[in-house]
Amino acid sequence: MKCKAAQTNIRLAPSLLVLMLATACVPSPAPPQGAPPSTPPAATPSVTATATMTPTPTGTPAPKTWAETFQLVNSGVAELAVTLCDGGGAGTGFLVADDLIMTAAHVAKNEVAINVSVNGQYTSARVLGINDTQDLALLKTAKALSGHQFGFAPAVPAQGVEVAALGFPLDSGLTFTSGRVSALNQEVNSDAGTLRGLIQTDTAINPGNSGGPLVLMDGKVVGVVSAKRAWVLGTRSADDFGAEGVGYAVQAPMAAASAADWGQRSTPLPPTSCSNEAETTSSNIITTNNSDHEQASGVIQSLLRHGQGINRAAYEAAFAVLTPELQAEVQGFETWKAGLRTSFWRALTINSITGSGAQLTVDAVLRTEQASADGRDGQTCSDWTIQYRMSWDGAIWRIAGADDPSGPPRAC
Repeated sequence: MKCKAAQTNIRLAPSLLVLMLATACVPSPAPPQGAPPSTPPAATPSVTATATMTPTPTGTPAPKTWAETFQLVNSGVAELAVTLCDGGGAGTGFLVADDLIMTAAHVAKNEVAINVSVNGQYTSARVLGINDTQDLALLKTAKALSGHQFGFAPAVPAQGVEVAALGFPLDSGLTFTSGRVSALNQEVNSDAGTLRGLIQTDTAINPGNSGGPLVLMDGKVVGVVSAKRAWVLGTRSADDFGAEGVGYAVQAPMAAASAADWGQRSTPLPPTSCSNEAETTSSNIITTNNSDHEQASGVIQSLLRHGQGINRAAYEAAFAVLTPELQAEVQGFETWKAGLRTSFWRALTINSITGSGAQLTVDAVLRTEQASADGRDGQTCSDWTIQYRMSWDGAIWRIAGADDPSGPPRAC
């Protein structure tokens, strides 16, 4: 297999909640053709904190400030990158066991592959259970993860109670925003039907927060972030205007019951299939990160979206991760995907990430498996030393180029 100028891809799905609601599943716009991109936001250092935290042990004092709450729970918040057949999406989840993650149904719906980043660890996940009408889903990860394991509050909070949301909005690092419970038993119309019994909060919620925890100061989850109201009238016309401070979360008792039920299952649901012609394989890519660059998480998520797209024959999604210039350089989609039907990513090691601003260089080793007819010198397992050039387009990191400075791949 030739190193086809870094075989990669991404494009994100549109919002699921329309009219007066905006889902917190962030879309990835097409690469801009005009002005140069702005500098990407720095990832929050605490996202990759080395401390590994488990559920608060008996006798540990409950947090007395929101800062203490954040320090207690942040290591268990998951950043989710979801691959779809023709694109992808992003959202948030949170650990409820070392291999189980709670999130929103609209984040995981129609998934081809899901990549998970928790506390500096990377793995894939599969859907164990999903309920569109409750907007809840439970994921099972390919390996156990260290980090804080959240517990659910036993009852719905009263109006006026302080709460906070943790998540990864707008392709940023981990954020923490606080507010109050504004109303209870709210209803929201979505593509899946009417969501009922929701908690309303004025806590700041944005695309990407979906599936994240809404917590009390003691760290207990009172809700799973679901949506926000974006427009007052819902017409999005010149006569309409934006709504502020109207977010919604699925209440904890409902989420806890679903997690307990689905957590007993041993077999995940089958992922969406994108092609009846190409071979597919596990989306899991063993990932090792040896870089402490502040943009490492975002860069790795993009590379894994690309690799997952190849593994699951979601070639359009993989191709979308490339910059427009690289797409043209590899002579378009059909030429790029030729020879990929039997090629799969197995492992990715990030040795270093250098650069600043909107342009970075990534030194990596990629292990692939392929049919001998598609492999270099008949190789069925190859280790590629690749130098990726990554470009920030204002929304995600895209692959701008790839070189193999060490020459042809080595046989595994």
